[in-house]
Amino acid sequence: MVMTGFPHFLFWWVSLVLLALAVLAVWLLSRPGRPSEGNVPVAHLDRLTALPAFARRRARLLLGAVSALVVVGLTAVMALIGIARPSWTESITPEKNTRDVMLCLDASGSMMPYDAQIIDSYLEMLASFDGERIGMTVFNQSAIMVFPLTDDYDMVTEYLEEAQRGFETGGLEGTDFFDGTVDMNAPGSSLIGDGLASCLDNFDHDGEPRSRSVVFATDNQVGGQQLFTVEEGGEMAKENGIRIYTLYPDTFWKGPEVEELEDAATTSGGAHFEMTGADAADGIVRAVQEQEAQLTDDDPVVVVHDEPVPWLVLSFVGALGILVLAWRFRL
Repeated sequence: MVMTGFPHFLFWWVSLVLLALAVLAVWLLSRPGRPSEGNVPVAHLDRLTALPAFARRRARLLLGAVSALVVVGLTAVMALIGIARPSWTESITPEKNTRDVMLCLDASGSMMPYDAQIIDSYLEMLASFDGERIGMTVFNQSAIMVFPLTDDYDMVTEYLEEAQRGFETGGLEGTDFFDGTVDMNAPGSSLIGDGLASCLDNFDHDGEPRSRSVVFATDNQVGGQQLFTVEEGGEMAKENGIRIYTLYPDTFWKGPEVEELEDAATTSGGAHFEMTGADAADGIVRAVQEQEAQLTDDDPVVVVHDEPVPWLVLSFVGALGILVLAWRFRL
């Protein structure tokens, strides 16, 4: 919310003091003085003043004097306004956009052919976001946070492109997520429910009224004993006010794992998308942005706009005008 105050002067008292001094100076200089002893009476002066050349000269001087008086007055007013520092205040209560989106990607072997394509969808979504905080978590046997929630989209783009090269080259270039998410000495892999639970746990600012979403990309092919199921993850998300948007890769075989993802998404209030649809990324973006963004008011900030420059510039132009008039009319 923005509230604009009435214009006022920061140093109005300085202008009043200068105005009083100027009035005093004019009064002192305009008092009638005693006749000077060197004055000489001149006879028949009326003949001189009746001459046409004298009349023209007197009219010229009168015009110059009146013009100079007007310009001096306006210049003085402009200068006094500029010295008083005209300003106006604005009370701003900024609003914070508090939508958080966590990108959650299955980095297991069965997803390797699709992960680079899914990163493309992430990049498409990122190009459409404005103000949302983005984070990314990848999981397999265990989960790792690639980057926390942030609104630094340049950094997010760099990390996503590094991840995409890693998936395209099997970790030879870019980021290798296999080493970070798999322990060869421990049993199990593709712990989908545990990965979802880790993604849900990576949201910060607990207790704040924020809009939270998870974009969960997986084929839901579980390969080990889980602590949490995808169904339980959907319930956890619902309890914490987090919406899950599941993203299923373009595979030939679609079994009950797809229904499980759909159920988790709908339970949380989110939606399910398949990579077979060309508009999957657009659909997720629309769904996230259609959520009611929680806006929290920050502390109000008072901004003072101080604008003496235009008045001082006008007074400078007026001073130049006085010099021109004095030269033109020989004042």
